[in-house]
Amino acid sequence: MLRSSFTGMETARRALFAQRTAIDVTGHNMANASTPGYRRQRAQMVATPPSPGAMQPGTGVKVATIERMRDQFVDMQIRHSRASLGRWEARNGVLEELQEMFKEPSDIGLSTMMDRFWVAWQELSGGATDPGRRTAVIQEATTLASAFSLVSRQLKEASDDIQVNIDSLVHSVNATAESIARLNREIVRGGVVGENISDLMDQRDLLLDQLAQDVNITVVETEEGQVNVSVGSRMLVSGVTAFKMDVGGSFSGGRIQGLLEAKSEIIPSYQAKLDQLAVALMERVNAQHSAGVDVDGLPGGAFFTGTGAADLAVVSALKIDPNLIAAGMPPADPAAGPTPGDGRNALAMAQLKDALTMVGTPPTASFRDFYGSVITELGLQTQESSRAADVYNGVLEQQQMRRDAVSGVSLDEELMQLIRYQAAYDAASRLVSVIDEMLDTLINRTGIVGR
Repeated sequence: MLRSSFTGMETARRALFAQRTAIDVTGHNMANASTPGYRRQRAQMVATPPSPGAMQPGTGVKVATIERMRDQFVDMQIRHSRASLGRWEARNGVLEELQEMFKEPSDIGLSTMMDRFWVAWQELSGGATDPGRRTAVIQEATTLASAFSLVSRQLKEASDDIQVNIDSLVHSVNATAESIARLNREIVRGGVVGENISDLMDQRDLLLDQLAQDVNITVVETEEGQVNVSVGSRMLVSGVTAFKMDVGGSFSGGRIQGLLEAKSEIIPSYQAKLDQLAVALMERVNAQHSAGVDVDGLPGGAFFTGTGAADLAVVSALKIDPNLIAAGMPPADPAAGPTPGDGRNALAMAQLKDALTMVGTPPTASFRDFYGSVITELGLQTQESSRAADVYNGVLEQQQMRRDAVSGVSLDEELMQLIRYQAAYDAASRLVSVIDEMLDTLINRTGIVGR
């Protein structure tokens, strides 16, 4: 079967179109080399079917599709790693904030304040009639109570701030879900009309990565190109429909889970231990103070008042009249008068510093030991969360490198592809010129030989 003389021109035309499309795609890659979330694209070329008949050559080339380069398995791993990293980073941020609240070790931490309180009682035992020493006890006790109240108030404020952050993140999750549903709609529409939807899918994947930082998600792609997103057993995005999540919902992984753990577990735990220390200190000091007598020989009453760390305070009457401090002990002979210089109860009060007053029955730790164990636990928890965040950050970096190897844009590689496509385009242009000369000879010079 005789081939048409114009078949070669059509072959060249297809080659020009295919190579030009490949050049455009390469240029698009180079232009978006620094665009967050962009996935490299490739023009996939296939040979067009040959003309019917025996011994017929092919008819050229065409771009079958513009392929979006990605590894779905790596994407899934990255999202799970982002959720774990977000959780541990959130926990670590809260724990570091707690360390700033307790201010240990420092001159303004609770440990130093308690030491100064016991020292004031020790000094009072050596000069029970000294008004300055009595005033110093009241001042140190007031400072200690204020330190307890300050830490307790800061814990409460931190919990309130965490709740604000959780509300903000949940709102962000809902807004992102709506954007994903909207992109699902655009992707399906573009696929139906034959548009290149790669850039829309890049935008959607970027939103999914951002969403995974806040909450652990499960993503399922449908045959239509949509994605369904769920959080645990609850659907967040189903096709073109986004569902609202509320603050009281169940969350798994991500920064939201880390903040929820901090609010419901970490902060209440340290608040409870702070209250336990404050109550134990108040009860033991009050009991010892009640066992003594003031400068007039009258029995001492409560020294501290309050129900916990938040409202711990020195009894108002003692602030007004430091002579009411029960620094002495009752005389052995009830008939004997008061001994103003007696500082035996002040000494017993100072010795409470090292007495076993905390943890278990019978007690096995002093106030300082108990508080030291709290600070040690806080340090260990902070170290654990920091290390876990570093581990997941390292894992995420490795997974990101694997993704970039598949989806990332290498300018050097794109430049090589550009040269290749340009050479093919130039060759196709030369083919047009050759066929044009052949047709000119055939049309304009046929039959003029010998004239």
